[in-house]
Amino acid sequence: MKKAMGLTGMIAIILLTLIGCSGEANNKAGASGVSIEEIARSIKEQIGEDLSAVGVADALKDGVLQSYIESDLVKKDENNPDSDFLIEKLAINANDLEEGYIIAAMMNVNSDEIIILKAKDESKVDGLIEALKKEKEAQTNTWEQYLPDQFEKVNNNIIKVKGSYLIYITYEHPEKLEKIFDDKLK
Repeated sequence: MKKAMGLTGMIAIILLTLIGCSGEANNKAGASGVSIEEIARSIKEQIGEDLSAVGVADALKDGVLQSYIESDLVKKDENNPDSDFLIEKLAINANDLEEGYIIAAMMNVNSDEIIILKAKDESKVDGLIEALKKEKEAQTNTWEQYLPDQFEKVNNNIIKVKGSYLIYITYEHPEKLEKIFDDKLK
């Protein structure tokens, strides 16, 4: 009887271990269970709501922000023609990224720029933080003399890290987008 209970217990432990590990290998979203795409979708919805609140019609149409450039920084295909240029502009080593996405204002009168990254592993995070800091310096140099109201947004920029996830936010209400990032990665 004790032998049968012990064997049953061992089988249960093995099955639970296999079930617990099986999801990890197939989970592109990573340890938190959320993908960069999911975070970007929620951020775009918030930007769309904010633009609609100030009278911009159809700001978000079929999941695409109409006055913004959007690019997946990792996928290189016809849907992401700017990915190589943006990786070079940000001085990011593409091999350090598991996922990456950028949302930036299309017009040169708006400093909005949101960059969401997931490092391949946490050892790459410091290098990505440095790249984001350099991007803030570049934005500062661009906007400090050009448009004071846009420069104010750059001054209020948020760079945040949670594990291997990073976000860079230059936006009118960066705290709204930061909250989305935090909520998604709980």
